[in-house]
Amino acid sequence: MPVFDPIEYKINSRANWNTVAPDYHYNWANEHAGPFKSTLEVVRLAEINPQDTVLDIACGTGAVSKEASRHLDKNGLLVGVDMSRTALSIARKSLNKNNANFFEMDAENMAFRATFDKILCQYGIMFFPNVSKVLQNARKMLRGKIVIAVHGTAEEVPYFSAIMKPILRYIPDIRPEGAPNVHRFGNATDLQKELEGAGFTDVTVARYVFSYEAGGFDEYWHDYMHSTANSIRSKIEGIGNKIVQSIKEEARQNVSVYTKEDRIVFPWTVVVVSAS
Repeated sequence: MPVFDPIEYKINSRANWNTVAPDYHYNWANEHAGPFKSTLEVVRLAEINPQDTVLDIACGTGAVSKEASRHLDKNGLLVGVDMSRTALSIARKSLNKNNANFFEMDAENMAFRATFDKILCQYGIMFFPNVSKVLQNARKMLRGKIVIAVHGTAEEVPYFSAIMKPILRYIPDIRPEGAPNVHRFGNATDLQKELEGAGFTDVTVARYVFSYEAGGFDEYWHDYMHSTANSIRSKIEGIGNKIVQSIKEEARQNVSVYTKEDRIVFPWTVVVVSAS
């Protein structure tokens, strides 16, 4: 099993997001597809006032930033940070306002003199190697409310697990032990403990179940391999066609319960946690 290296992980993550950001934006985030229906809930729970200062951590291509900005007047301020230069470029184009600013920055090393009324983070916190550091930084800069959205457990988000489970069974060393994964805070209690450990209070949890139509199996497989699994796709394809076909067949069986008339419709649980 390879050893997890957080620096190498960040370098690879940045490179991967620079590659997949356009598809991620135009096929998912900007369309409020599937789990991105949570964008409206994240902003609603933040209770943004017109003159608030808002920080969007791991803002990506700007889905949450764009929605949050609708609640701000000219005296409000929106700041988005992300490691992906490509994602930030898309965010700037989709939200071209004088009171919106985007910065290329590692959330573990955020450095702002300003404080914020609201801090938002959608589908980012689970990927930070040092979550405690991110939340401690956020707490120092916050004078109001933080709202964080994460994906549910593997059982609650079969879009990810239907393919990843057979991948891990056939290629168990494909990712280092201890590396962040998409279901890291699917159990909301784990995120609640992190928040309380960083000094946050009044932690509340909301759960939503959305649906996502993934098309036919071949469409789903292609989408997954070129988005979610893009960073490990070369390793999967390099393992040999026989094993790849075995992974595909097992994944096809896994999604059969969600398939009707050759169309796959997944349930998708999203956990939204807020705190003061």
